[in-house]
Amino acid sequence: MRITRNVLVGAAVFASVSTALAQFLGFMRDSAMSRMTAEDVNLLVKNYTDALNRLPDGHTNAWLNPKTGHSGTATPLRAVPDKGANCRLLEFTNQAGGQSGQGEFTFCKQRDGSWKIPN
Repeated sequence: MRITRNVLVGAAVFASVSTALAQFLGFMRDSAMSRMTAEDVNLLVKNYTDALNRLPDGHTNAWLNPKTGHSGTATPLRAVPDKGANCRLLEFTNQAGGQSGQGEFTFCKQRDGSWKIPN
């Protein structure tokens, strides 16, 4: 689970640094995330944000970048109690460059409306 959390954290890294730099991060070397472009990661983040904000548990939101053929899904699974915060368990799948990945992560809604993985 720690490796898959690192992959998701890598998505945030991808959104703020160049793709070339992110590909040097060892924990992502053989992952689908390491093959994604910045545009792919933006689509991934928009997809999971939309899923968390508007989908009921068990419903899936999908993304596809027609330029790269990379894709993925986000499925909210259930609410997760966390000190009164609005948190949800989310299942991801991603495919890029012949690699696929899957994981489950808890996200909590922040005061600014964004969703973050709690520390």
